[in-house]
Amino acid sequence: MKDRHRGQDGRGEDHGHDEAGADEAPAAAPVELAVPLGEYRALEARALAAEAKLREVAESFRAAQQDLESARARLERDQTLRVREALARSFGGVLAALDHLDLAMEHADDGPLKAGLALSLRQMHDALSAEGLERVPTVGRPFDAATAEAVAIEPTADPARNNLVVEEYRPAYALGGQVIRAAQVRVAKLA
Repeated sequence: MKDRHRGQDGRGEDHGHDEAGADEAPAAAPVELAVPLGEYRALEARALAAEAKLREVAESFRAAQQDLESARARLERDQTLRVREALARSFGGVLAALDHLDLAMEHADDGPLKAGLALSLRQMHDALSAEGLERVPTVGRPFDAATAEAVAIEPTADPARNNLVVEEYRPAYALGGQVIRAAQVRVAKLA
């Protein structure tokens, strides 16, 4: 009868001891499997082919992951752009109303009506600024076609004033650092 001892994992292990037997069984000799050389080479070739296929699949997987990350980043950029464009369209009507209120402010007589109008304009500008819409300053700065459209030219003899914006007819606005409406300006040019 064989003696069963408990190992570290608590399961019974059969050590080949019999009740009357010696303390230790002789070590088993390594088993050699005889595989014909042709079959061995065929198995080796299959193993190498499987490893190559695994590398190929792993590389394809990495490429697909990179493509996915690129697509995700592109979608985020596109979505941000679409949101900005939608906001720019939405702000278009508001900016036209602001232009008219600014004109009314310039022509209003001093008094409570002008003070109320100034307060309303300041509140509107603050609300739009909180949404990321900012007025782009142009007067007194060099003309920049990215932020302004020259609608008039003022001749000047002073080289220091050449290409400076001297008057703004309609202000420029930027949303998130990108100009959504260019200013209409008068630019000084050497005569």
